[in-house]
Amino acid sequence: MKRIELKKRLVSGILILDGGMGTMLQPHLGPGACIDLANIERPDIVRKIHSEYLKAGANILSTNSFGANRIKLKEFGLQERMEQINRAAAELARSEANGRVLIAGVVGPTGKLIEPLGDLKFDEALQAYRDQATALAKAGVDIFLLETFSDLKEVKAAVIAIKESTELPVMACMTYGDDFLTLTGTDPETAANVLESLRVDAIGVNCSTGPGPMIEIVGRYAQSTDLPIVVEPNAGIPRVEDDKTSYQISQEEMASYGRRFVELGANIVGTCCGSTPEYTSLLSRELRGARPLWRKSSVCLKLSSRVKTVSIGPEFPFCIIGERINPTNRKDLTESLRSGRVDLVQQEAQSEEKEGAHVLDINVGVPGIDEAKVMAGVVRSIENLVRLPLSIDTTNPQAVEAALKECSGKPMINSVNGSSESMEKLLPLAAKYGSAILCLAIDEKGIPKSVDERIDILKRIVKQAEAHGIRREDLICDCLTLTVSAQQKRAQVTLRSVQRVKEELGLPTVLGVSNISYGLPERSLINAAFLSMAMGVGLDAAIINPGDPLMIKTVRAASVLTVRDKDSKAFIASHQKRKEKKRPSIIVHKGFDEIEEKIFNAVLSGNKADISHYVEKALSSGKSAPEINEKILIPAIQKVGDRYDAKEIFLPQMILSAESMQQAFSILEPHFERSKKKERGRVILCTVKGDIHDIGKNIVGLFLKNHGFEIIDLGKDVPVNRIVDETLKHEAQIVGLSALMTTTMTEMPRIINALREAKSDARVVVGGAVVTRRYAGEIKADGYAKDGVSAVEVIRELIEKSKVIESNKG
Repeated sequence: MKRIELKKRLVSGILILDGGMGTMLQPHLGPGACIDLANIERPDIVRKIHSEYLKAGANILSTNSFGANRIKLKEFGLQERMEQINRAAAELARSEANGRVLIAGVVGPTGKLIEPLGDLKFDEALQAYRDQATALAKAGVDIFLLETFSDLKEVKAAVIAIKESTELPVMACMTYGDDFLTLTGTDPETAANVLESLRVDAIGVNCSTGPGPMIEIVGRYAQSTDLPIVVEPNAGIPRVEDDKTSYQISQEEMASYGRRFVELGANIVGTCCGSTPEYTSLLSRELRGARPLWRKSSVCLKLSSRVKTVSIGPEFPFCIIGERINPTNRKDLTESLRSGRVDLVQQEAQSEEKEGAHVLDINVGVPGIDEAKVMAGVVRSIENLVRLPLSIDTTNPQAVEAALKECSGKPMINSVNGSSESMEKLLPLAAKYGSAILCLAIDEKGIPKSVDERIDILKRIVKQAEAHGIRREDLICDCLTLTVSAQQKRAQVTLRSVQRVKEELGLPTVLGVSNISYGLPERSLINAAFLSMAMGVGLDAAIINPGDPLMIKTVRAASVLTVRDKDSKAFIASHQKRKEKKRPSIIVHKGFDEIEEKIFNAVLSGNKADISHYVEKALSSGKSAPEINEKILIPAIQKVGDRYDAKEIFLPQMILSAESMQQAFSILEPHFERSKKKERGRVILCTVKGDIHDIGKNIVGLFLKNHGFEIIDLGKDVPVNRIVDETLKHEAQIVGLSALMTTTMTEMPRIINALREAKSDARVVVGGAVVTRRYAGEIKADGYAKDGVSAVEVIRELIEKSKVIESNKG
């Protein structure tokens, strides 16, 4: 199917997507079975499910291939059968559809986190998705449906791989929690911006929650993009009744939600886990004759990190792009980059964010270094440290691509100029990875002197960008700032060029302001005056030092005068903040010396690259291992937990902090005296039988280790009898159980009962994406932990309570 055909179908009416496949197959396969292998071993059941959904009124049948990528199949030893399984999945759906409805090739996550959060390389994920996409396309699917993605970087890999391998339309769905954020902290607006820049054909939300919370997500999608919207809710949060999983949302209630989704802007409506063809039948009847809502979202340049989106244009606040991560005329940063250290870069990134930058410009142009390698390392070190989108400041194609692979969100390439070489090498990268472009008014002929020449170059870049499929709203123009120390008229040429861009191209503009004052005294004053004049003629963004008070004051004042700051609210608020800052501030790390401060901040920032060096330096200075652990590491990881609970950071930052602390602890461990090494308690951790997901369990394990607990990790897909045997063998006080799927969570009560029958005194704590506090109570677990931070507190309390009980018995 071509994209234009899909658009025609969506304009004429609402398409009904089928419902749950895994939860319908699971009872026929038993716990621990590979759902995707049913395409080969139980094709009769898969075919029957397709047939029932077709009769129920589905316009789109989804292939049974959610976990059929090579990485996930490897967990079952089936990686070599990837092509066979996907081909069978498509053929079974096609044989039932017989040309009457569309076939969506379903692609799901790998179950692993991409570096630096996990050990999966971006290129490995790309290849796995290329292979699956090729197999499904060859077998005749009409479109691709990406489901249940929670990590922007992974969904980017999947979309890029499919686009490289096929010409079929792509619909991409993310999954969100009750806080309207994905597991890694992405909000709907950011997901929409990133996926739209990758040129998907529809965006959506599926799984995780019931239909209620999805109302807000669909509404926020509708306000963020005019792309078609897909929505597939679970039949509510599952509950356990008589050892069976049941769902709370009835067929009638789901159908009524379907109408509300359409009224908000949804174009394709289906259901997910826990639903059946009966749900599809009622949904189809409810939406018969419904017409899609016409939507038109605001069009502007948007840059995104994993967790934040910044809009740039005349209707939005002036955008400050921090310029200080640049080694030019900076010996300290140059030496830091040469030696591979990232602590100084991290400090600058955090400082610029605190000072008010909206975007960070990243330049690592040091002669003689491997720029691609260093650029990748720098982006990796700060992408999850700060919330800001990035501007990749290099013309080196290898360095640009290395950076784009590391970026989870939508960065900007700074810059593409008008030379044939620049456009030929960089525009394809921008199109492939969905990045914005800073169009620079210069070409192979050199610096253009006139306004007309600059505009002609910019028009040429814009034309070539559009030819590569890059949208105009992903472009921003730099009219070139040159020093006025030799030729004062240069400033006027730049200002007139900015005006012409606004009038003739209708695109946002940006300038590297500090170039204007090179060679003059009072540079800050010259820069501020020029910035004010540029904002007066329509400048939308500037690459400046956000730590220069005069520049920031100029932005605030000029924003009032150019009506970017409506009712002067931001200006007044900044004045109030300045008054508050005059009060004495609390010293957070009182009593820390320089090396202790560095260790503490390395944990907070997830600086794995440097923390080993700091810890070794602290040991060599005479500090003891217990002192470093108790005084610095434990308070640092507790601070990370506090920030996570307060939503100041998200899962990626928490993982990197935990791993940094674990790295530090591995240096300290040999220095602990065995007799003095105190364990807080012994904990068995595992993912239950049938579940091959271990991301959450591993994070919990890291946090518990960092707090002094002894961890016995049994891995994933662990049967009941082994859990009981290992618990008794190690005399564990705690058993931590994880489940990510509704089809495997029913193993938890079986384990609890088996432990009780074996007379184990171990307390059981449960968690995982589908597990709730209510469910933990229903199955009589001793505790519930939603994440690594809460797991520490829950387990600590249970162990302390057990000690009190034992003491009272004595």
